[in-house]
Amino acid sequence: MQRAGGDRPREPGFSAASDESDVAMDLQTALERTLLYNPDLVAVRQSLPVSAEAIRVARRFPTSLNPTASVEVRPWAFERVPGDGVNRLQTLVSLSLSQPIEFGHRRDHRTSVAQASYSQTQWHVLQAELTALIQTYRAHQTAVYRRERQGVVNGLVQFDQRLLETLRRQMEANQVSADDVVLAEVDCQATRQQLEAARQDYAAALADLRQQIGISQVADSAEPVGELTAPQGLSPDDDDALIRVALASRPEIQSARSQVASSRAAVALARAERIPVPSVGPVYEKDETGVSFYGMGLSSPIPVWNAGGPLLRQREAEYRRDVIALEQVQERTTAQVKATLARWRQAEKSAARTQSLAEPLKAQVARMERLFEAGQADVLRLLQVQRRSLEARSAQLDALWQATQAYADLLAAVGTAPLIGSLSSANSQ
Repeated sequence: MQRAGGDRPREPGFSAASDESDVAMDLQTALERTLLYNPDLVAVRQSLPVSAEAIRVARRFPTSLNPTASVEVRPWAFERVPGDGVNRLQTLVSLSLSQPIEFGHRRDHRTSVAQASYSQTQWHVLQAELTALIQTYRAHQTAVYRRERQGVVNGLVQFDQRLLETLRRQMEANQVSADDVVLAEVDCQATRQQLEAARQDYAAALADLRQQIGISQVADSAEPVGELTAPQGLSPDDDDALIRVALASRPEIQSARSQVASSRAAVALARAERIPVPSVGPVYEKDETGVSFYGMGLSSPIPVWNAGGPLLRQREAEYRRDVIALEQVQERTTAQVKATLARWRQAEKSAARTQSLAEPLKAQVARMERLFEAGQADVLRLLQVQRRSLEARSAQLDALWQATQAYADLLAAVGTAPLIGSLSSANSQ
């Protein structure tokens, strides 16, 4: 479910300059290296050994239950004798050994609290891993989207440049007016500014992806590879089934359940602590006259000023708070799954529609190219059709990116690793 704490892993021979595979990362590689190298994950896993040691501590007797030994020696004992002065007596010696004794199965309750805390830590680590994977998925898909958008805008720049050159030749041949050329120049300049903005957007997306993966060796050179595609057929048609999966596997819910178990054990421990802890053990004493005494001693706190009632009521209030928090997390999860599932399905349909609309445009562009080669269409009409095709590709990329982000929201709502594991296979389709 998670990786135990330890030093930050390193790959042998890791070099961005010598290994090209360390620079170009597909989605699966990005997800795998996020789990290995993300600094936040490496740090949060260090809490697992701490929680594990807490269980071992709870299973042992606390230091307050160690035996107590008492030794009292009075070597200077004198008795005043009338007429004879002072008579020295024997040394007075007092020895006692006491052992505190717990009642109410306190050690079992402390162990239950520690085990629930360890389980909660495990779920926190898994939640951090799932969150990091989803963020990497978002960042990788966004970087691919920005890269392909930059390619589309670059295609528009090339189109506008060819159109401008064509219009200039036609103006020299008195086929178009000068204002058409000026309009084309303005349009070409505006498209170049869009290309510069697209480059900046891609650079920002690259920075987000590199920071998310957390590999310092390729933090300035790693780039995503692959095409932008929407996951297909990864969500069940039954909304109730997906909700049940979310309620059973979402780490946030499991962590809340562990917190409830911890609070329940804390209530039982508070009840047990209302029972005083007596100390019992042997006692030996030799008085100044040489008489020896052997016996047993018993001491116990008297719960007068504080009988443990306030602490018990506090623990019970904390337990009720955690139960309500668990119920609200489940309610929020149910609503979140329904909302994100509706958004994902809508985004999936939108991506499919834009795909279906883009395909006929490709056919029209091919048809116009054949007409142009046959001399039945001029270059302006051909370029206009090509521009519409590029704009349609831009709209298709927008729809695909929206679909990937909607699916990332669905992953976060469901919180289950199998869906995340299917990302790379879906991305390769």
